[in-house]
Amino acid sequence: MLFQFGIISGPWILIFILAFIACFAFSFGPVCWVVIGEIFPNGIRGKAMSLATLTLWIGNFFVGQLTPVMLQGLGSSWTFWIFAICCSPALLLTWKLIPETKGRSLEEIDEHWQRSHRIAK
Repeated sequence: MLFQFGIISGPWILIFILAFIACFAFSFGPVCWVVIGEIFPNGIRGKAMSLATLTLWIGNFFVGQLTPVMLQGLGSSWTFWIFAICCSPALLLTWKLIPETKGRSLEEIDEHWQRSHRIAK
């Protein structure tokens, strides 16, 4: 929001960026790593986790490459609004589709996916 008002330096920017990093680090940030470790059936877990990790790193690469170009062309405010809009489907999909795995074994999670999505062993 500070970017929209042209505030692009100073202590408030640093405070909000550090707050974002802290909140992301203990909330949604680790979710993808937990999910890819638990979501795939045992028979394909190794290969599927490798593909999912590769996909995450490719996505990180493109965000890293596009950010400077977007900052220069669109400005700070639009760049971060576009990234926020792109992230909103991930939040919705996680909330709606990813089951709670706390206290469940990998086998129980595997059974859940088999029942829910008729995955053959």
